[in-house]
Amino acid sequence: MNIFRNRVSGKSSDYIFGTRRDPPINQLLLIRLIAYHHDNPEKRERRARADMSIRPYDAARHAEGTSLDFIFPQEFETSLEAAKATVGARFEVRRFFWRERNEIVFTPPCSYFELTRFSSVGRYLASACDFCEQGEVRFYPAARPFQMHWQEREQRSLFCRIDIPAITGLPMELSDQQLRDTIDMRNPHVRALLLRAQQELVAPGLCSQLVLDSISVGLAAEMVQQFGPETQAEFTSRRTFDQRYLAGLVAHIREQPGRVEIGQLAAERGISVRHYERLFRAATGESPAAFCRRHMLALAKDLLMDRSLLVKEIAYRCGFANTASFSVAFRQIEGCSPQQFRDRLLIH
Repeated sequence: MNIFRNRVSGKSSDYIFGTRRDPPINQLLLIRLIAYHHDNPEKRERRARADMSIRPYDAARHAEGTSLDFIFPQEFETSLEAAKATVGARFEVRRFFWRERNEIVFTPPCSYFELTRFSSVGRYLASACDFCEQGEVRFYPAARPFQMHWQEREQRSLFCRIDIPAITGLPMELSDQQLRDTIDMRNPHVRALLLRAQQELVAPGLCSQLVLDSISVGLAAEMVQQFGPETQAEFTSRRTFDQRYLAGLVAHIREQPGRVEIGQLAAERGISVRHYERLFRAATGESPAAFCRRHMLALAKDLLMDRSLLVKEIAYRCGFANTASFSVAFRQIEGCSPQQFRDRLLIH
């Protein structure tokens, strides 16, 4: 029997399913949405009123998933035209007056969408890529420093601050290529949802809250569909570190020891280094670095059998900066120095 905690409402009540298999993601989303609407109306109204206010910046609260507040620097001249809190998200329509400002570098405290016709170019600092023209729909993941330039003096945008893991229960880790795709989001479903949200904010209808709640869930689901973890079948066929992949990696290590970069291996699979390391450890029981080091030392043992090679030469060929670091690593695995290992081979 599986028990799932309601992450959206923050209540301690659990959802219980009479099966040992996890329910599909759409079932979880539906349950969370229903639970949110069946929550105590008075408590919900108090939360909504509190969320509508802009609170002072508190860095401790702005880790991903802990706050949905937008905090703008005091020098920004901005006006709030409409706002609404929803399931795991908050929508705002804002207008900015930039005056002489035409550049900014910022680190979003939370993930958010922006729908705007404001012309600008931008780039993520961590990816070291060139400036790209930003599209009508943009997504800024939390804690990813971003730089942008513009020429216009006035901007009007729809913002949607969203906590995707809290809504879907699934992680969101973006590779460098995926980060580049967020600068100009060309997902027609996301655009349609944001346009609908903007319409509902400007001219709310009878079921406005329910519509916006549904839109926030739909946006989170679309992002997971486009950037999140793959289905189990795709994961099994393309992402697992099976014996064929590991054999190829070992061959690469032996051909070019010391030149295997974890970042490059992760990029080849279109995932972040952190996600690659987690999947690798789950499949092999050790980190990629430990795996590479172990097979580099296995190559060193083979080379030590060749008496014509100096220990110093073997150390360099196996990717070590000097003989001392090679000896330390070798002793940790074999319990003896490279020279002692070679002497034992002669005895036998």
